[in-house]
Amino acid sequence: MDGWPDQEQILARLRGWLNQTQAECQWLDEQAAGQPWPGEPIGLYQLVEQLTALRHDVKLLAKAARGMDEGTEAARLSLQAAIEQFRSVEPREAEAADKAARPLVEAVVELDESLRRCRGVIVQAKARIVEELNAELQEVRQQLDRLFRIQPWWRRFLCGPWHEASKNLYSGRTLDGCRAVFDSFLEGYDLIHKRLDRLMDEQSIVRMQCLGTQADPNRMTVVEVVSDPSRRPGTVIEETRPGYCWKGRVLRFAEVKAVGEQ
Repeated sequence: MDGWPDQEQILARLRGWLNQTQAECQWLDEQAAGQPWPGEPIGLYQLVEQLTALRHDVKLLAKAARGMDEGTEAARLSLQAAIEQFRSVEPREAEAADKAARPLVEAVVELDESLRRCRGVIVQAKARIVEELNAELQEVRQQLDRLFRIQPWWRRFLCGPWHEASKNLYSGRTLDGCRAVFDSFLEGYDLIHKRLDRLMDEQSIVRMQCLGTQADPNRMTVVEVVSDPSRRPGTVIEETRPGYCWKGRVLRFAEVKAVGEQ
């Protein structure tokens, strides 16, 4: 989607910073016999910088979502205006009215599918970012502990508070802000989708529920047949593309994977 930041670029920047921190800790481990501190302190400002950059990128995602909300509202108003006009058409012209409205209905269907797919991508990105960041933070905490243990007793005594503060900086609480940003973004995304769901209900647009049902050639296209002895032949086990009905008629066939004959 245009305007969305590259998730891989965000991860690469954060991973680069964590690798730099790890290299500095390794240097300290090698110089633990009384060598001076290698320069800039570990962590605080760089962590703030990276999290600030992440926050900025998520703001860009939120801005893109707001733009999608405006597009949804414009589509809703256009469709509503068209429907109001069609209500004045004589019954004998109903077929022509449906034909004229079909492009707008298909646009709503495409928007619904896109919103669902985009939300799934965001959820996966959140899980991956949190998992990778948590693993990196745990590694840094372990390195800090190893470095602290090899220090002389008097240095451990003097640096104890700093050591604990550093560990807290790299604790799981660091991830709470990242999770909160993603959760807020997903909440706004769900609000957009609920508005679209209301529009679909008003216009009798229904998404087919195919999983677990028997493949219906009048509503579904089986794109792949799989073997699964634990299920009845013809059972739909995966929906590769959703199908939709409009006013009780099939608007778009669902594409599914179903169990074949054993």
